[in-house]
Amino acid sequence: MTSNDLKTEITSKWDVSASTYDNQHGHFIKTEEEREAWKQAFIKVLSEKEPLEVLDVGCGTGDLCFLLAEMGHNVTGIDLSQKMLERARSKAKEKDFEISFEIGDAENPPFNDDTFDLVFNRHLLWTLPNPDTALSNWKRVLGKEGKVFVIDGIWNDGSFNTKMRNFTSDILTLLVEKRNPWAGFYSGRLQSQLPNMGGTPLKRAHGYMEKTGFKDIDHLDLGYIRQIQKKYMPFRKRLRYNYAYYLLYGKK
Repeated sequence: MTSNDLKTEITSKWDVSASTYDNQHGHFIKTEEEREAWKQAFIKVLSEKEPLEVLDVGCGTGDLCFLLAEMGHNVTGIDLSQKMLERARSKAKEKDFEISFEIGDAENPPFNDDTFDLVFNRHLLWTLPNPDTALSNWKRVLGKEGKVFVIDGIWNDGSFNTKMRNFTSDILTLLVEKRNPWAGFYSGRLQSQLPNMGGTPLKRAHGYMEKTGFKDIDHLDLGYIRQIQKKYMPFRKRLRYNYAYYLLYGKK
């Protein structure tokens, strides 16, 4: 597949998913308890008190954009999916937030060098064909001492236990929700082009940052946020949410 073919299929998948994206657990922030947990996580790793210029790459429907805006920062979100951005803009209007949501490739954000104080993403690395290129360009658009946050995990480690948990979850979803849980996913051809298809191990993500030249690299274990999310999930969904979850951060 060419690079354009990859991005076209990725965009198409998320356009289709946009209308139901916020119904999926782990995407939309469903409770004040979870919202406060995210804020506290960001406070731990953001020492700056003044408003920051923030870029969310692969912003989806914008939930973490809104959270950082609530914290007083100036936020821009980019995504390849126009349908996702339409949802994000609609939500911003409802919440009365002044956030710019623009079409843009997370691997090559369409901004000048030294534009932002913070570049962050959530659940993105796994769907990037070229994560090294992405990290390099995130560094490019950061100003001096700017920070990068990567929120990610391992969705499928390939183990027998994980396969059985996911299969059981899918069968229960099929029976309870009367829908095909396997429909609309990436083609096998696309999956073969994604180096982190099952999620990104912390050590590998750390290596991407190190290779790109970020410094002061460290991470927060976000397992406690997963536990908060699981409290409000039905059993069939909790089965899947049994993986490592982290916020990795570094400085330009």
